Formats: sequence, C-alpha cells, structure tokens
Amino acid sequence: MTALALVSCTEYLDIKPYGKEIPEDVEDFSALLHHLCDDIDNGNTLAGPIMGLYSDAGALEAVTDNMEVNLTESPGGDMLRGYIGHFAVSTYYTSLYEAIRTCNIILDEIGDDRDTREGLDLIGTSYAIRGVCYYQLMRLFCAPPLADDGTLGVPLVTTFDMEAKPVRSTMQETIGLIEHDFKEAIACDIQEPMYRFNSDIIHGYLARLYHWCGRWQEARDEALLVLGKHPLIEGEDYKAMINKQFGLAGNRLIMSNIYGSTLTLTSFYNTLKARPISVRYINLFPSSEADIRKTFFFNAKRQNTKTCFAGMRSAEMAFIAMEAAYHLGDPTTALKELNDFRRKRISPFTDLTMSTLPAIRDDEYIKEDCNGNVLTPLLYNILTERRKEFFMENADRFYELKRNGRPEWWIMYRGLKYWNQKYMYTWPLPVADIELQPGLIQNPGYDEAL
Repeated sequence: MTALALVSCTEYLDIKPYGKEIPEDVEDFSALLHHLCDDIDNGNTLAGPIMGLYSDAGALEAVTDNMEVNLTESPGGDMLRGYIGHFAVSTYYTSLYEAIRTCNIILDEIGDDRDTREGLDLIGTSYAIRGVCYYQLMRLFCAPPLADDGTLGVPLVTTFDMEAKPVRSTMQETIGLIEHDFKEAIACDIQEPMYRFNSDIIHGYLARLYHWCGRWQEARDEALLVLGKHPLIEGEDYKAMINKQFGLAGNRLIMSNIYGSTLTLTSFYNTLKARPISVRYINLFPSSEADIRKTFFFNAKRQNTKTCFAGMRSAEMAFIAMEAAYHLGDPTTALKELNDFRRKRISPFTDLTMSTLPAIRDDEYIKEDCNGNVLTPLLYNILTERRKEFFMENADRFYELKRNGRPEWWIMYRGLKYWNQKYMYTWPLPVADIELQPGLIQNPGYDEAL
C-alpha cells in the first residue's frame, strides 16, 4: 500500500507499526479526507471504485445487452472490453480498502475534537465514505443478497490494523455494517459542503442499500424522503441536466468528475461510438411515442450521444419507490408512479393500465425478478423504464442484470466466442489476497482462474 503524500502526515501508514507521530488535530485529519474528496471531484484514482467515473459507466454499459459487442468497429473500439470477464477487478478491490483504511484512521484517532462541528463533519464523512466503499464491495464482489448463493459478504475492517487478515463476513454482517455507517453519518449531520456527503445523499444511499437487499418498505421510505426534497424535473430543464458534462445541475445530488477534462471525455466518447447501441435497446422507444430521450440519447447511426454520468440523481429514487411498492403488493401505486414518471418524459402521453401494459419482449434478457419469480408485465415495464432512463449512467444496466437473475449470453469478439456466465457478475477476490490469507474464500467459478 502506498501512503498519501500529505504535508501534515506524510507516510501515515507507518504510524502505528513504527511509532511515528499520528495526526493530532482537525487540520491533519481533514487533510486525509480532502484527498479522498478531491479524487472524487476530479475523477482521480480512487473516484472510480468509490463512486464510479463516466468512463466506468460507459465501459460496463458496453458489455451489457444495451450495446452490440459483435458489431464493434476496429481499430476505434479496440480499447473497449468484450465481456464481463475482461475487467481488471483487483484495482477496484484494493482502492476501496485503501479508502476504508483512511476512514478508519480518522475514526480511531480523532480524539478530543470529536464533538466539535469540524469533528462531526470529519466523523460523519468518514462513516459515509466507508459505508459507500463497503456498499460498492458488496455489489461487485458478493452475490446478490436475495440469490441462493448470496450468503458471503466481504472482509470487514473497522479499525486501523496493519497486521489484520480478516476473513469474509456473512452477507448480513456486511449489510449491517453498511447500514450502521450510513446511519452514523446521518446522525453527524455533515454541514461542510466540500465533504459532499450530506444527509440527503446518505438517505439516498440507504435507499440504494435497502433496494439491493430487498428491504422494500425501508427502501421506499428512504427514496420518498429524498424525492420529496429533490423532485423530478422534465422538459428542457431535464435535457440541460443530462447534457451537462461536468458539475451538479437539476436534481443531481452528487457525482464524481465535477471537474474534468473535455479532451479526455471526447476521446472516450469517440471510442464508445465504435460499438453500436443494440436494436433491443432502441426498440424500447416506440415510434408512436414522442419521448424526449430519443432526441439526445443516440443518433440514427445507433451511436451513443448521451453524457455518461456517475453519481446520484433523484430519478433513481422514483424507481426505487415504485419497484418497492410493487414488491410490497401494491400494484396500483406502482402503476400510478410509473405513469407519473413517464408523463415527464413523453408528450403527448396516455396513461398505461394493467390491460394496456406492453407485453414482455421475447428478446428480453431479464426473465425473472430479484426474488427468482417470473417477470410480470408491470415489473417488466418498471424495469424497462429504468433501463431507458439510466442508459450510460452508473453502470445501472450491469447491476440490474446482476440483481435480476444474472442472465447468460454469448458474444463474438475479435473472432472468438465469449460467454457472459452467471458467476461472472460476482467478481473474483484478488489472487494475491487469497494467497496471503488462506482462510479467505474465493467466489464460486474462480478456483482455477488466474
């Protein structure tokens, strides 16, 4: 592990083993958090694992059924991955635990300043970022909690200990720590804007956590709380928000790459255009509907024209709330909220009824819901609307495929046939960690993988 280059606490990773001076005051501890927040704002090394980058969103989208790997143009698309198994996952794992280490140092050592306003901001942000890191680790390196194999969590480290070699926790222990950290962050009521993770954002992360875990009433409550403060926008305001490359706008609550390079962004988009958008995705937009998203998500050449986004905006809360209503046995509310959302994207608009809901398409990859039940027309249309809305955002389609059945399919890439297999949605723990800690259990499917 590499120490952060900080003026006030250089080589702080060596503090405890070698008796060197530890950070002593609020300024020292804030320097540690500034490094993490600066990485997020500028899209540096740690931002990708913690919150994702626009390039992560696009790269993971490119291997889902929203894109046509088989039709990738060469050499323009040679930098794009071909299937899920092509991702270098150890970087994510290592970077997330490095961020957790920083948060643990602050939580362990802050001392007498804990109850000051500055101290509460530091503690709250440390809990928030640690919770987000474990949430990301759970989604990437664990099976979905509602699946039959969703029993193992990730190694949990809550104190700074260079010698610790924890084994994997249970899934419920992992979920419990994430929930604990988010609630502690909310209790601190973070006030300093530079730390980004205010209470509204943490309530949004709680909604995400409960949604992922199938705790539907809690997911709905948290989502509606955030949505009440940050209502949906529509029309030109919505279009301006989606088209904005850098910075918060509209009802974006938080994002990485608030500051970024237009040159780098343009280069990535040119690469992405070498892989056509799938007909399956484009056909989600009927020609009979005047959907505002059709005008700037893609062009006639089936090339992406939408700005990639990594962060959180309130539309996600609307989908969490309506899906939660469905799973809670309230289809009337779920359908009403689906119509309310579609009305903000389609004009003119006619309400859908239970009898006029579009049928499940034969080419739909998701055939079952997160509980393993056969997909119904209502839930299919909720998931479809979510798929349309969050194209090129937060790798949302990848996680939705993982959450709902982990479907398998094959692609042709550079003349070879590759299978996106069920086990690949759960990424492998780094081989180096497995070798270092024999008690650390590798995810199924990777026992013979390098």
